[in-house]
Amino acid sequence: MERLLAGFSALGWREYLFAAGMAYVLTYIYRVFQRRKESGKNKEKTYVIQTFDKRAIDRCKELFPIDVLSFKGKEFKRGMQIRITTIQQNVIVGEFIGLNRVNLVCIKTGNKIIAHQLEKIAEVTKAE
Repeated sequence: MERLLAGFSALGWREYLFAAGMAYVLTYIYRVFQRRKESGKNKEKTYVIQTFDKRAIDRCKELFPIDVLSFKGKEFKRGMQIRITTIQQNVIVGEFIGLNRVNLVCIKTGNKIIAHQLEKIAEVTKAE
């Protein structure tokens, strides 16, 4: 312990200033990476299948077995045409395929099958 205290007493003000500056820079870099990591978690996640056929739709019905979506007091059943507005104001219009246990909603649009997180959906209405 005495050698440690003797070592600190041998340091000048420049060494203390350098150590404080390095600690600040390292802390700043760490926080930047933490923010990037956290912002990736809050981002909307949408999964899209570009090409599909009858087998792909049947497979989606297996992967999304829950056929009723309850959203803010309204119920939507499998096969209904729905309009979904996400929290980032993206609009998805298509046929409701189903819902799974991890809260992904599957929708078949004109040429795509889209799975989107239920937590990131702002509004669901019947398509007109």
